[in-house]
Amino acid sequence: MKSYNARWLIGVAAAVACGGVQWASAQTNDPLQVTNSAVEESEACKRNLRTIYQAIQAYEKDHKDLPNWLSDLVPDYVADVSVFTCPVCKRTGKIEGPPLTDPKIATSYLFEFCPVPLGSSAPKAPTKTRRDWKKMQLELLGPVVPLVRCRHHNPVLNLARDGSIYESPTFWESLFTNRVSRARLSASRVLPDEPAPAPTAKRGQITFIAPRDSSAPKQLLDLTSFYNAMLSESWHGGTSNDLSALPTGRQAFGGVDFDVRGIVQLGSKSPGAKKFPSQFNGIKVQQKCQRIHFLHSAGWGTSADDGKQIGSYFIQFADHQTRFEIPIQYGRDVRNWHFVPTEPAPEGLIAVWTGENAVSKKIGNSIQLFMTTWTNLVPDMAIESIDFVSSMSTPAPFLIAITVD
Repeated sequence: MKSYNARWLIGVAAAVACGGVQWASAQTNDPLQVTNSAVEESEACKRNLRTIYQAIQAYEKDHKDLPNWLSDLVPDYVADVSVFTCPVCKRTGKIEGPPLTDPKIATSYLFEFCPVPLGSSAPKAPTKTRRDWKKMQLELLGPVVPLVRCRHHNPVLNLARDGSIYESPTFWESLFTNRVSRARLSASRVLPDEPAPAPTAKRGQITFIAPRDSSAPKQLLDLTSFYNAMLSESWHGGTSNDLSALPTGRQAFGGVDFDVRGIVQLGSKSPGAKKFPSQFNGIKVQQKCQRIHFLHSAGWGTSADDGKQIGSYFIQFADHQTRFEIPIQYGRDVRNWHFVPTEPAPEGLIAVWTGENAVSKKIGNSIQLFMTTWTNLVPDMAIESIDFVSSMSTPAPFLIAITVD
């Protein structure tokens, strides 16, 4: 069982919305002064971008991969978060908006390699993300593809993969049409079509989920409409590889009551997990609470994944301005639901339920679930909903139940 606080509150955004931060708006009738101001803001923004690039380089050296978000650089690689605010935004109060908003901090900058699903922009590649798209653009154009963009200047400022900074129109691709057409660089064209997924139980097509106990309190959140696998099915493939041994209904694990009836499985880049969705949004909470308890685990993980963030719970408050991320880290919050004797036993990670199925018995091991407890930093504000999102690494997190108290 692991208990901790979420890492970041989108504080600047909330403060701006609530009037807690006020930016002075410079007004002048002197064209020369306006021009000089624009140049100074552009140069200051470029200095921010160079600092961000150095931090990304250091992160990549340590993690052998790019971060998912700019906020992943904080605090180990960027100690002063003001570097993420363009001088234009300090003057205007504007920041980068949805759907590409950093989930942890307010920032002026768009990180192009974020793991946001492409959705309708790549209808034939439903599991792909913006990060996948940008990697394919790199293969076609090389290191001129932007890592970070500041769209608050005209022209836009782009920090390229090779560290150079250049100006462009809104669509930076138009600068390189002599090499590759804009259409060829689009998500729908650059990403290969994915094969149709194998038939499987989908959300809303599960054979049977036991009805919720009518006496279950609202603190035991109702996940009925989110289950995409049954406890009695081999949802990871094979036969008799299930959670049938898990007690169902209203059950206590780690001293917390849960409503246990099904599985909410997310996808990952593991071949066996590609049939599952990358996220589920809008799990209703609609109440105040001191803590949130997650009963969960993961599939397709190994000790090589220790330390990786494999998913997140995003907590959306009723004011629609405050949002927290609760990261799911492999080896800290969960491990593979099939116990692997060779994996180290990290401090603080305890399985709150262990059992067996036919597959685990055959190899003399057990199956396991874990509990993560998050302490609410703003207990006096109602929580509206929770989003459950995969980081699309190799391990795929799954959720059994959520309880608030």
